[in-house]
Amino acid sequence: MVFAPGFATTTGLSALAVFRIVRFLTGVGEAAVSSNVTRVIASWTALRERGFASGLQVCGLGLGGTLTPIAIAWTMVHYGWRVSFAVSAALAFAVVTLWHWYATDWPEENPRVNPQELQVIHAGLEKANAHLPKAAAQVPWTKMLSSVSVWGLILGYGFQGYAFYVYYNWFYFYAVKVRGLDLMHAAAWTSSPFLAMAVLSPVGGWFSDRVARFSDRRKGRLAAVWVGMGVAALLLYTGNHLSLTVVALPMIALAAGFTMFAAANFWAACIDLAPGYSASLSALMNTVGSLGGVISSTVTASIAVHQSWSRALDMAVLVTLGSGVLFTVVDASHTVEKER
Repeated sequence: MVFAPGFATTTGLSALAVFRIVRFLTGVGEAAVSSNVTRVIASWTALRERGFASGLQVCGLGLGGTLTPIAIAWTMVHYGWRVSFAVSAALAFAVVTLWHWYATDWPEENPRVNPQELQVIHAGLEKANAHLPKAAAQVPWTKMLSSVSVWGLILGYGFQGYAFYVYYNWFYFYAVKVRGLDLMHAAAWTSSPFLAMAVLSPVGGWFSDRVARFSDRRKGRLAAVWVGMGVAALLLYTGNHLSLTVVALPMIALAAGFTMFAAANFWAACIDLAPGYSASLSALMNTVGSLGGVISSTVTASIAVHQSWSRALDMAVLVTLGSGVLFTVVDASHTVEKER
């Protein structure tokens, strides 16, 4: 981004075209992150802690969304927009360097992991997923795409992606155009959905792990998704139809948080269903979630323009409930790899 204007001048492309290319390449780089984090959780986390660990993954998204607008705005005001992008790039390289220095594919390969920690990590795997492959193997796409649980997972996450992008793309615009906030107050509110996501996503993962200990993983994941999506839908509907802005906006922000309360369990279910191939399954799920976001961006704007913002958010309420319904068919207690 820092060199985009100069590159545009050299190549004859418009600055907008260059920014679009850079943004596309950024998306290409980001696409591998979530699936690989899921693979790391599968390799490094005990069976009984997958939900909470997946919630921490989603928490990072919320923290980034909370802190980044503030940090970028401060840097731009004091040092200019180029420095803000340069700092972002430097932080990315720092993370890559730290990861390369510290991380290993398996805990057994890391000299900092002691035998007691390995016992904790592998606790329960003898009964469930002791067959995790450590060598390259062909991804069982046929088994995964023949599984009702997988289809419920990826379609449910597609619906969740639709709901998430309503908050991601339109919350600021909604606060200004519908609720009448000035630009500064609307900007301050923009971080609130992401803060709610950061707080509630680990809670959702922890909640499902706790329920699973008293019943089973299917009921644990399902309970968390139903609670998350159900409360999110209720808060979004109530906030949407409430005239008092000072109450309505926090309710809508909390709705975003409870959406991620549920979303943590979609990621955990990727490990439950395909522990040896969780990166592949989570990548497929994330692709469908992104498609839901693409649809959300267009459909939300279309409904808002041709009908009203109230109708647009009511559609998001229905989609949120639909995500919970689709997850009903996901059986996190059985792995796809063992199916014949």
